Amino acid sequence: MERKSIGRNNKQRGKVYERKVAAALGGIRNISNDQPHTDVETSHAVYEVKSTQTKPPEWLLKALGQLELASEESNKKKGGVVKVYTKGTKARAFLIKEIDLVP
Repeated sequence: MERKSIGRNNKQRGKVYERKVAAALGGIRNISNDQPHTDVETSHAVYEVKSTQTKPPEWLLKALGQLELASEESNKKKGGVVKVYTKGTKARAFLIKEIDLVP
């Protein structure tokens, strides 16, 4: 019984944050079963939303601090943090950008 409650709470929390992310991006939360892999979509892009209650990794927090300083020093907008994964034959890069969830 306890496990079902935890799963239900996680699912509810995920839906709440999908709505908040959709609002922040000017999009909509997908509730259609026709597109089960789309959490949020705008007119030009789709987004997968993952919520967690754990603290962000230390490397990300440090990188966000460096990004803040670089933005102030250069008088330019924060573009985001790019994480490059280089193991294997093909390098992959991921853009991480903080968005404001407060309406």
